[in-house]
Amino acid sequence: MYYKNFYKELSEKEIEKSIRIDGFDPIRFSNRSGDVYRLHKHPETKLLAFLKGGMCVTVAGKHVTCRAGDKLIIPGNTPHSAKVDDDGCKFFWSEKIL
Repeated sequence: MYYKNFYKELSEKEIEKSIRIDGFDPIRFSNRSGDVYRLHKHPETKLLAFLKGGMCVTVAGKHVTCRAGDKLIIPGNTPHSAKVDDDGCKFFWSEKIL
């Protein structure tokens, strides 16, 4: 589930708090331009909250370009991959079994 601008008006601390309220334990990640996450899947549901830059994420064959302020939830056991944009990407990453 992709939510464009979900966190747009929030500070990084407020985004982290919102993720914790959703029951996830966020970890801050940074990727360089062109980094790739190859197609994979896992039993945990993944929540990504984009802070700066962006990446093109493919979830179950559908492409989504995620940018700062966006939220992406990838259900467990769903194939997904990603490629980081030219300007890199900073985001919160978290997973949990639902």
